[in-house]
Amino acid sequence: MPARFLIPVTCALLLANAADAASLTFSGFLDDPANGALRGSDPAPSPPLFADDFDIANNVAVHAFTVPIAGTVSFDSNGFAAGGADPYFTLFSGSGDGATVLGSNYDQAFTIGGDFLLDFALAAGDYQVAMGVFANMSFAENLGAGTLADGFIGLGEPDYLGSTYFELVVTVPDKPVEPVPEPSTLLLLAIGLASLRTLHPVRSGRSVRV
Repeated sequence: MPARFLIPVTCALLLANAADAASLTFSGFLDDPANGALRGSDPAPSPPLFADDFDIANNVAVHAFTVPIAGTVSFDSNGFAAGGADPYFTLFSGSGDGATVLGSNYDQAFTIGGDFLLDFALAAGDYQVAMGVFANMSFAENLGAGTLADGFIGLGEPDYLGSTYFELVVTVPDKPVEPVPEPSTLLLLAIGLASLRTLHPVRSGRSVRV
């Protein structure tokens, strides 16, 4: 291989080993009867209610997703910036109503409010997120233990509904990180430099021997 191509190929090998990620977007309106992800705040099964803003403020949208490999998973809320609900987010581990609570945006929701960007280190497996309105926490979180089936505390505030829109982008790793070992990288660079010296003659007309 010509030396002028060797160093770019080395760089390409390094870049090719960066981790890939996949993003999922969950969005909708908390006042939409056609939104199949909605449920009410009472213990499961609890249908969503739409009689007034107090009902709507206590609906939550529950979405399931899978983490294919262990790694950092990010949760990026964008609904509030679009004029939607001031969100309350809860993360559960597992599938179905037996899923157990892992975390939420509690600290951010009660200090700053609005959209959030959170990272969680998660194992491979099935998970669920619940998106509602401040401050409709899950009973599982409120009591320190429990499941999605416990329902929510029903303290969603109508003043925080906005257009009732919510949007959450979940980014999960979907390819393992495979770093190039440091000795191999140095060896490739050394070969490239040696090849450059071999191909370019000095002023006397003689090639440098290596």
